[in-house]
Amino acid sequence: MNPQRPGGLTRPPHLANDRGALHERVRQQFGSFGSLPAPPLEQDDGDIDERAILADDFAKPTVRIIVGVFLASLFAFFAASPAFDAPGVWANSFRFDTAFVVVWGPLLVWTMSRLKLARALRIYLVLSLFIEPFGEAMFRQQGDGYWDTVLWPAAVAYYGTIKEWSGLPGASLPIFFFVTIGLLYRAVWGKKTADYWAPPKFARTLLLVFLGTVFALSAWGILHGGTVEGTFRQIVHLMQLPLIAMLFLYALRVPEDLSAVGTIFVVTALFRSLLVVYVYFGVCMPQGITERPGLPEWCTNHSDSVLFVVAILIVVTHAFEQRTKRAILRAVGVAAFILFAIVLNNRRLAFVSLSVAPAVIYLALKPSKRKRRVTTALVVGIPLVIGYILVGSEINSTSALVKPAKLVMSVLDQKDSSSLSRDIENENLIYTMSQSPLLSTGFGFNYQNSPNNPPVDLSDVFANYRLIAHNGVLWMWSWGGLVGFTLLWMIFPVAGTLALRAYRASYTPLERSAALSALGAIAICVVQVWGDQGLNGYMTPITFGVAFAIATRLAIRAS
Repeated sequence: MNPQRPGGLTRPPHLANDRGALHERVRQQFGSFGSLPAPPLEQDDGDIDERAILADDFAKPTVRIIVGVFLASLFAFFAASPAFDAPGVWANSFRFDTAFVVVWGPLLVWTMSRLKLARALRIYLVLSLFIEPFGEAMFRQQGDGYWDTVLWPAAVAYYGTIKEWSGLPGASLPIFFFVTIGLLYRAVWGKKTADYWAPPKFARTLLLVFLGTVFALSAWGILHGGTVEGTFRQIVHLMQLPLIAMLFLYALRVPEDLSAVGTIFVVTALFRSLLVVYVYFGVCMPQGITERPGLPEWCTNHSDSVLFVVAILIVVTHAFEQRTKRAILRAVGVAAFILFAIVLNNRRLAFVSLSVAPAVIYLALKPSKRKRRVTTALVVGIPLVIGYILVGSEINSTSALVKPAKLVMSVLDQKDSSSLSRDIENENLIYTMSQSPLLSTGFGFNYQNSPNNPPVDLSDVFANYRLIAHNGVLWMWSWGGLVGFTLLWMIFPVAGTLALRAYRASYTPLERSAALSALGAIAICVVQVWGDQGLNGYMTPITFGVAFAIATRLAIRAS
């Protein structure tokens, strides 16, 4: 008897088993729900030599570059002195360290233009992560830190504007910007290798929409009375995020560069951690600064929080996927040292990132025996962590052992002066947003003070505090409205979705750990944008650009 169909009709005999056949074909191609099919032959180990990729980690060149930059900057530090026109006002003039461009200038041009693009990109990443942003460099004589950092010559040469570095009038963009543009030109229009495959169109479009929205909101603001100088200050970093992401999207090779990128982040974080330890014990402790509660406020800069937490995620996810004794021991050692530096650097947002990013990664993990083990460890560990925070935050001590507990509790309490001023700032941003919620004024304006709050003047520590707010999410919404904010912000959830898809579809441990690290890095960038001007610097755009490129290319490769 033929199978009955709706209405009493019968299915033709030759179609009686078509549903079962369709289910079988779907299972063979896509696997059962919640699982993956076996990797196809073309993606087996014959095509991906994971050992060779792991061996190409760029560790020794990274160390040589960092040591070379440090020694060159140290030489310039002793040969020249920082110059200021007034307290907190950098002198845009020619100095002795400016003359060193005759040495490093041709070397930088040759490196970025003549070396193979893949190697030039790696060197670019090392320089960009190790050299600290000039706006975050410490200068004790200006009351902005506890010493004159020995890296200030490198910082002003690479991240300072050309006007700040050389005194050239009107040159308000950094060398970093022009290096990025030069490499981007090579990546997009330069000669391609035979195995090169272009990034997907939707990813390029997403970045171009971000860049176009930045310029559109700038024009909109200027047309409505916004200042040109204020607009430039608001977008100078924001407009570089899609350019950096586009560079890595075009130039980063996946999976060939995954090991090198991870190693660069970790090695750079270790060197920056050493610098934190030196500043804490060699600079702050002899001055008695460490004996005072809450001090030092930081040892290097705010951006290092992103670098440190990303580096910890990289070694932990690598050990989680590789599951070798060597990888696990290395992860424990590296993570412990960087965590020690995080404690000394005293930035509470780093501990927020250390909570949020692992939580996001945990939720992304596929159901497995390992995830059940992680769950068991969390059930045991979370009560211990809560107890440490509750007890440690109440201990009257300046010891580094209880500092993390005090920092976490300050985030939860929100009763210190910094938190209260941020709350007032956020309320002012919300008030500004409410004045024109759909399409706001555009860039070039200060935020408006809410009538419900007393005005807080932060100009003594940050002159442009009403142009560039700490909370980047509310900041973008205030000047872009719902329309502008949506066009700018959508890049973050799309990147996270791509990273999750890449992880679920990857076949090798290296690809899975890279996808998890990218997902965690995106979460860290969101935390930094929300909490501390993540878009008004370089570390967050660079980190996001790398994560976006890895997530996109892994997701498309797996599909």
